[in-house]
Amino acid sequence: MTTTSFPDWVLRYREKGTEVKRINGRYYLYKVRGEYDASAGVSRKVSEAYLGKLTPDGLVKPKQERTLEAMKEVSVKEYGASSLILSVSTDLIELLKRHYPDEWKELFVMAAARFFHASPLKNVLAHYSSSHLSDALDGATVSPESLSRLLGSVGLRRERAVGFMSSFVTGGQAVMDLTHIFSLSEGVISATLGHNGDGEYLPQVNLVLLLSLEEHHPSFFRLVPGSISDVSTIRASVREAGLSGALVIGDKALYSKGNAASLEQGGLAYILPLKRNSKLVHYAPTRSGDRRKFDGHFLFDERTIWYKESVVSGGGTKRKKRRVILFLDEGLKAEEEKDFMINIRDRKLTMAKYYERQYSMGTIAVITNSLSFGAQRTFELLKERIDIEQVFDTFKNTLHADRSYVRDDAHLQGWMLVNFIALLLYYRVYELLRKNEALDDYSPRDVVMHLSRAYKLRVGERWFLSEIPKQTRTVMERLKISFSIP
Repeated sequence: MTTTSFPDWVLRYREKGTEVKRINGRYYLYKVRGEYDASAGVSRKVSEAYLGKLTPDGLVKPKQERTLEAMKEVSVKEYGASSLILSVSTDLIELLKRHYPDEWKELFVMAAARFFHASPLKNVLAHYSSSHLSDALDGATVSPESLSRLLGSVGLRRERAVGFMSSFVTGGQAVMDLTHIFSLSEGVISATLGHNGDGEYLPQVNLVLLLSLEEHHPSFFRLVPGSISDVSTIRASVREAGLSGALVIGDKALYSKGNAASLEQGGLAYILPLKRNSKLVHYAPTRSGDRRKFDGHFLFDERTIWYKESVVSGGGTKRKKRRVILFLDEGLKAEEEKDFMINIRDRKLTMAKYYERQYSMGTIAVITNSLSFGAQRTFELLKERIDIEQVFDTFKNTLHADRSYVRDDAHLQGWMLVNFIALLLYYRVYELLRKNEALDDYSPRDVVMHLSRAYKLRVGERWFLSEIPKQTRTVMERLKISFSIP
């Protein structure tokens, strides 16, 4: 067939070094070269490669080549965990937009990286670019240098952080506590030397954290110099948070007459555990063994709790009344007696010591200035203190945020805001687990781990959801989660 018999649309593809062949009424393009055949004394065309099928719409390249080109356009990104965190944070994102209109994307991305990976600044970009967040929140500037500048800028504007956090300070109740942040930067001038739990002597800053008892999430934070660690910090934090009143549920180290009086002067209610050797605690009901000597009982976690109330006078000129409530937990008493007897058997303790402590075993005593709560509610609130202990545990052991390497106080304020947002994300997932009665089986980090195994794949211009592993599907079913690619 001569070239003149080819359709015009075929001839457009004939270039030097190519040849068109017509086979069974179809047209195919080949790359060719000339080769001299010395034995025949002539030049011959030698096909080097098949270039594809010619159609009126263009050249259709070989299947293998099309597949290789498509593979070059394939992109794989983490989808499940990012999709979940975006779905439960709609209101949080709107608040960030309102208070940080120019930085909200970066703050959210940093917080997500802290929650998912406890990521330092240098790794945020890698986590962002390999996740769905880079598409859902495209355009975020998250290089280490830009994030460092952002932290300093955000940290200088404490009023915006207070405005942002005020949305989470709900109701009239909050639990407050204080922990240490160890700073390893000479630029953080508010840090003073102190011991950590491992006995290391390091510069530290104090973190005051508020927890909403009604919403079960962190609601406010405040950093104070490491040299200040008394109840005046709590009072100042209440004022800054804009609370009309708050309930302070402390630990045994917080109670003293002076601290109680200071909390009362600040208009704060409190429930403070007392040490078992406190002179305010009278063990007469337990000593008699007659349960009729108690004022009453209630059930807590299917365990019988007996209680006895007494009133003591407070300090100062007004001599405010304070209630001391002695609780006897029958289950706790049995456990303590068993442990004590094991120690006696192993010659670590003596029966004389047992007789000395027998009446205080299984007891918990508190002092409170609140008349709003009966004995049962007081006991329940005391047990709810475990919530804020869980917050601090998350802060230190999950986010690893109790050590900071940022350069100065402004950067430390910005860094703590990011970790506060990360805590909010953590408790959004925690609340999802609680609502679905799954806390016994999964932690928020478990959920992140499993869902992060759900990927989205881009082939060409289209995104697809990858096959989801069985364990991930189990978590999704338990939490009533479903994924789809828009």
